[in-house]
Parts: sequence; structure tokens; C-alpha cells
Amino acid sequence: MKKAKVLLISPNMRGLDDGVNRIQPSLGLMLIGSMLLDAGHRVKIWDTALEGWENKRLIDPIKKKLIIGQSDTEIENVISNFSPDVVAVTVLFSNFLAAAHDVARITKKVNKKIKVVLGGNHITNAVLDYGFSSDKKSNLPDSIVDLEDENIDFGMIGEGEKPFVQLVDAIINGGDLSKVPGLVKRIANKKYIINRKNEKHDMNLLPQPARHLVNMEGYFKIGAFQSAKSRSKRVLSIQCSRGCPEKCTFCTTPQQWGSNVRWRSTKHIMEEVNRDVKKYNIGEIQFLDDTLTLHKQHLFSLCKELEKVGVPWCTPNGTKANYHLKEQQEMYYAMSDSGCYQITIACESGSQRVLDELIDKRLPLETIYPAIERAKKAGMLVHTYWIVGYPGETYEEIQKTADFALNSGADSFSFSCLQPLPGTPIYRQVMRENLWWKNRSLDDMLLRSSLIKVDGFNSPEEFEKFTDDLNRKANLLLKEKDPARFELKYGVNDSSIVHQV
Repeated sequence: MKKAKVLLISPNMRGLDDGVNRIQPSLGLMLIGSMLLDAGHRVKIWDTALEGWENKRLIDPIKKKLIIGQSDTEIENVISNFSPDVVAVTVLFSNFLAAAHDVARITKKVNKKIKVVLGGNHITNAVLDYGFSSDKKSNLPDSIVDLEDENIDFGMIGEGEKPFVQLVDAIINGGDLSKVPGLVKRIANKKYIINRKNEKHDMNLLPQPARHLVNMEGYFKIGAFQSAKSRSKRVLSIQCSRGCPEKCTFCTTPQQWGSNVRWRSTKHIMEEVNRDVKKYNIGEIQFLDDTLTLHKQHLFSLCKELEKVGVPWCTPNGTKANYHLKEQQEMYYAMSDSGCYQITIACESGSQRVLDELIDKRLPLETIYPAIERAKKAGMLVHTYWIVGYPGETYEEIQKTADFALNSGADSFSFSCLQPLPGTPIYRQVMRENLWWKNRSLDDMLLRSSLIKVDGFNSPEEFEKFTDDLNRKANLLLKEKDPARFELKYGVNDSSIVHQV
């Protein structure tokens, strides 16, 4: 069988001129890279945002939007020099889509015979949300998936590690594309074929990420990973599980990974930790799970092993405040003893009605303050996530969230404008009721960007300023309450405050 040359690309990213723009190696691409190597293919992973990190171009002075990454010519040179058979582009977030189309265009300019594949969280959720089939035209706006772009040969939905290897084999050896799970192929006139049988992977059967294929030292130099206050620039990002049992209306995780949480064994995780902590001289581990504290026995087992490693770690993606209330203090002590310096709690709202009716988040408000208190008692910093601007949320409820958060006792805060992500109930509601601000679209999807109409505010700019001021107020309040502790933990000794994200 013939073997292929495959180029895996993370495209340029969009950010805010006055914001914190975070970047980290793609776990998905590194896993795919490992599997392609195991199958005998030649692989290159390229992050155009990383390689062009200093090349920041202001594309919208009013909205303060940046494009960060390499120029078209630089990307063209990378593709031309490697001369791949297949180029695959990950679209992790919806606002990466335009950059992915740019990569597709540049690829076909180099050689029209190169097959271009789009995958990732956005593609999965956008396609599945609207249920493409061979006998039904797409009702997707072009800005969502736009597989009508002739520069794109295939889309891939779901967990793509194994199916993508199948696709590459089929492309290079003339195999049957209908047998590739999760493959989306354009026929004509906005008609598509989608192979829906896409299995959920056994996490313990996946290989270790091929970190040697990415520019780890480049990421370390930038040091822009996902923690409110990292302990080191040399960060190792790890995923212990996939899936989430929660049903939050703004979140794509259940559709992307499923509602049943699948865990890697402690042994499998520690093989990765012990291998890469030493290899890359790691100073901090960030566990990117959505529900790391869901399975308490798994967590206790992991903490026991992490204690032997002695590397600080945190949970930047957030976890719930009401998991294992009886054992919560013990659980937090175990985390702290094993090196966890910061736990992030996803609170979302200070209104029980918003939590119950608008988010469908099974979280009693009365559990949030005690969870924060227990985590701090265990010696951990507590970062909190809050989202404002849900459809149907009143101005009074937004203010209630602000007050609740500021009185929570947390060490740091992130207030974000709601982002209506494709594949979520909230996105479908926004589309049905046409709740978009005028001249706002998915292309504006950034944490500090307001996309949909909000009760009590007359413009997106007004709501963005409100959210920005709230972040500033929250972090200044912390400094005013205990300046010595703030400076000790956050290293700030002047009047400037970096907004948390």
C-alpha cells in the first residue's frame, strides 16, 4: 500500500488588540499525527499562528480585532516545500473558519491535486446541528460551514483520529470513501453525503500525543496557555477524559464528545506525564477536562500519582461546584497536596432562574460559595467563570450575577459575553428569533465580543464595555481587599490590572 505525506495545520487565530490571546499545541492534531505515523505515513504539524506570532495585523480598529499568524506567502511556502498529498485543517473555534478557508485556498494555489480536509469542534457541531443528508439541501448559512468552497474536498465530524487515518488510506490508495466514518462530502448544488457511523474512541487505546511533531519550544517561549496565573511558561496540556453529563445550553461538549464521560486510566495518563515532563522540562501541567472532579475515585488515584511527580497543576477549563459535596473538602485537599495550585469553577450565573431555565445547568447557587471556601481552605487559588447576556436574561439578573460573583470570595474572575456556538440550543434560538446585533456575526466570536441583543443595552459596544469594566472591577476589588496577598500570588505591584480571560 502507498503511504501519504500529510500536513496538519492549525490556522491563524483572531484575537483582541487589548486582550489576552492564548495559544497552545493542538492535542487533536498531535493524536492524529501519532496515528498517522503508526500507519507509516509521513506527517508534519504546522501552527501558522504560532510561527507568525509576532505578525499581528489589526483588521478592525473599531472592534480592536487582530489576525495573528503567518502571511499567505509564508503559508504557501510551507505547503510547497513539504508537498503533501493531504492537508487537514483544524477548526477548533467558529472564528477560526475564515482562516481555515484561507489555508484551503492557498493549498489549491500550490497544487489543485492536494486534498483538503476540514475538521474539529466547529465543523462537527455545525454539520450535525443541521443534519446533512444526501437527499436534503443544506440550510446552513455560508458563514457556518461553507463546504461549497471548491477548495475544500471533505469535512470530518466527530472524533477524527481513527477515521482520518482511514480517509488518508482511501485517498492515497483509491479506497471506498463511503466506509470512512464521519466523512462529509459535497456532491453538487449544496447537496452532501455524510457517513454518520462515527464511533466514540476508547481513551486508553489512543496513542500518546506526538509532541515531537510540534514546536514545543515556540509555545514555551510565548507562554500563553490557559491559566489565570500560570506557574511556568513550560506548560504540558493533558486531556484525561472526553464527554460531559451536563446539558448546558451554550456548550458544544455533549455533541462533540458525548454525554457519557470516558476516562483514561491513571496508568495511561501517567505514562504521558512521566514521559513528557522530563523530556520537555515541564514546569506546570494543565488538565483540559470539562469535568475533572466528576469521578472522585479516578481523581484520588490521579492525585496520588501526581504527588510523586511534584509539578504544579491546575484545571483551566473549569469544573462544577456541587460535585461530591460530602467528600469535597477531602477531594480538594488531595488536589492541593498533589500540586494543584488553582481550581477553576464554572459558575456561569448568580441567578438561579438563569441557571435552571436558560442554561439548564444543574447547579444550586447555595453550593458555590462553600465550594470556593473549601478550595481556598485546602490552599488552592480559585478562578471563576461567569457568562452574561443569555437570551431572556434580564438586566437585573445580569447585575445579580455581578454582585454574586464579587461577593464569592474567589481569587480571580472571568466575565464573558455569551457566544452562541453552532451546535447548541442557544445558537438555534438565536437563529430562530434573529437575535443578532446588527452587523455582528460568527466572525466576531471572541470572549469580549457581544454578538446578540441583551436586555438593557442599546448596542454591542455598550455591553462589551460593561463586561470589560466588570472584569476590571472584579480584579481591582481583589487587590483592594488584600493587596499583600494579591501581589504575592499574582505578582502585581503597581496600579495596572491585566484582565482575566
